[in-house]
Amino acid sequence: MRFKLGSVALVLLSSSAPAWAQGTTPPADATAANDGNEIIVLAQRRAERLQDVPISVVVQSGEQLETAGVDNLRDLGAVTPGLTFQAQGNFVQPALRGITTLVTGPGSDNPIALYIDGVYEGTQAGASIDLPDVERIEVSKGPQGTLFGRNSTGGAIQIFTKTPSFTPTGSISATAGLYDGSGSSRSSYDLGVKGYVSGPIVADKIAASLSFAYRNVDGYSTNIVYDGLPTAIQNAYGSDRMDWLKSVTLRGKLLFTPTENVSVLLSGYYMHRKSDHGSAGLPVGGLTAGAFYPDAVFGTRPFEYAYDAPDPLTEIKNYGGALKIDIDTGAGTLTSTTSYTLSRHRERVDVDASYSPQCLAAAPMTFACIAFADTQPNDNFLQDILFTSEQMGRMKFVVGGNFFSSNGDLSGVISDFSGGAQPGAPAVIYNPLLIATTRVKTRAYGIFAQADIDLTDQLTLTTGLRYSYEKKKGYITFFGSPFTNFANPSWDSFTPRVGLRYALDGRSNIYATFSKGFKSGILPILTIGDPVNPEKITAYEVGYKTAQPSYSLNLAAFFYDYKDLQIQSFTGTTIIPTNAASARIFGVEFDGTVDLGSSLSARGGVTWMPKADFRSFPNAAGYQPVITAGGLPPVVADVSGQRLVRAPKVSAVASVTYTGRVGGGDLTITPSVHYSSKYLPYDAFDLLVQGAYARVATEIAYKPDNSGLRLALWVHNLTNAKSFSSTTISAGAARATYEEPREFGITVGYDF
Repeated sequence: MRFKLGSVALVLLSSSAPAWAQGTTPPADATAANDGNEIIVLAQRRAERLQDVPISVVVQSGEQLETAGVDNLRDLGAVTPGLTFQAQGNFVQPALRGITTLVTGPGSDNPIALYIDGVYEGTQAGASIDLPDVERIEVSKGPQGTLFGRNSTGGAIQIFTKTPSFTPTGSISATAGLYDGSGSSRSSYDLGVKGYVSGPIVADKIAASLSFAYRNVDGYSTNIVYDGLPTAIQNAYGSDRMDWLKSVTLRGKLLFTPTENVSVLLSGYYMHRKSDHGSAGLPVGGLTAGAFYPDAVFGTRPFEYAYDAPDPLTEIKNYGGALKIDIDTGAGTLTSTTSYTLSRHRERVDVDASYSPQCLAAAPMTFACIAFADTQPNDNFLQDILFTSEQMGRMKFVVGGNFFSSNGDLSGVISDFSGGAQPGAPAVIYNPLLIATTRVKTRAYGIFAQADIDLTDQLTLTTGLRYSYEKKKGYITFFGSPFTNFANPSWDSFTPRVGLRYALDGRSNIYATFSKGFKSGILPILTIGDPVNPEKITAYEVGYKTAQPSYSLNLAAFFYDYKDLQIQSFTGTTIIPTNAASARIFGVEFDGTVDLGSSLSARGGVTWMPKADFRSFPNAAGYQPVITAGGLPPVVADVSGQRLVRAPKVSAVASVTYTGRVGGGDLTITPSVHYSSKYLPYDAFDLLVQGAYARVATEIAYKPDNSGLRLALWVHNLTNAKSFSSTTISAGAARATYEEPREFGITVGYDF
């Protein structure tokens, strides 16, 4: 999808070279045995062959991601079976094997932990990142509570960016794309450039790198009520185009190797992403409170929105730095990672997704003409210590501990244009009903250890345990009054992992594992309420892995017992999180690659979850599909047995790659498809249903011999499939925005 160097092709586990662990020398036996299907990963926080890791892991190298056109984290779902991404405004929420979250705000983390170069990204807004300089990405499925700790009940995503090189190297590419305006979308340009450069400063001692990415989209959707809005609001918008985007990403690194056994890596990054995607929405099925008024206007087709709130905006700024020190002690490697990151985001949302002059003239406020705006600053500090042993007889182990600190605010304004402001509320462009700020302070500690013990030459026992302790403090203020401390909960948890792996031969293994996961408890936002209990999961998995010279295959079956799911409801003017009782998930999946000859290869993967249901959820809060002056009426119902949110029964990816000689270079053609069966994108009721869809893409690339030049022609979403990118249900509307429509483009790149 963006700075596109390739189609959204599936790339699962195969590579022309192994994806070596960053900063880690591959084991000698792995180097000798490499035949193109062996990959080295850090899924267990040490360098191991992928087929030896008793975890379901999908690995994408940086080269594969470029070929697939994946340069934003949200694109990763297009090449990873079982992984989907949804958003609520700036809040990016992945779902992996049916595990996700709907809760937003400070202290509300995703259940799929995100690590960038070993640094935990603790905010949902921080997960909206571009990927201009990736070495590889590892997606570990299932609870990773022992080694990765808090908020990894569904899995962990590790992003490894390029390490500075002592050999001068670099790349640059430019992209020009065109959304063709098919269907109800409109024609729009998509321009981007990205680059990377690295080299020595002091030979064999100091090296540096710098990467950058820039993208500009002028908007492929339309505000259908723009011409009827007041001049002041028209001037604030600038045009009737929506779904525009401007983003820039910078990352710098400095590597210092004073001795052969010590390395010091200092890194820093900056990302600024500004758009209006998610500010507007389509009231699916006409479910908007605005429909109560005869003069109401609202969109009825994707990419056509009725936005009337001032200045549509979703803006994110992320920046931070990290210091990583590795010391080879002879008995193992001691690693210290220290980081400080900041996230600043703000958004403005037209909650009712409609425009009604009659409503705007009425008083007091109704949900037919309501807007919401918020700002959320957040800062995180992490200190992680890890010791990774060498093989000691029949045992090897990792042991460590970490401290995580987070301070986050959420300031929210719910308002209309008509009057009815609460007493004491300050005057703003439009009349505020509620102005509040919630502040959440988090302090989390963890210690852990895991050992692999070779019981025989073929049978290995893995056993590990983490202890986690976490404390949160909640504060709230209304209209600028002093903060009130309304909650000080704390939680602790033991998360074990036990597994057996049996080596069938040097290339194949079977395994069985038992593990537990823990997702932190949360606090309500913009209101005073009780803390919500942590989520807990118990998981069982069996699997088979093999990496042969001409093919690779990974099979897994999993069962989850999921308790105290954290669910969010929007009630009146407040957002209320609560615990759903329990759920169970069962599924099977496979992924693999096969070489069909010297010029042809195929890749594919499927996740099938026949069961992913609420086992017990008798008091679910939702909304009725009824239009009233007060908005969509709330309802409480028993949804036990209903399908979990964002849990399609089938998720599949597949591609075929042909490589042939043309003239003096290589021609590569890669058609691909990403399929998802239907699922519920927001809650357990049926107001919003994402229908089954398939997104098809194709790339044709040419690379001349003895040249760093690469030319690629591509098309994304060839069939113009409609799939949700962001959904929200409230009393104002059941609203959705959509993933990008069909786009054609060209990318020119040069490596040096």
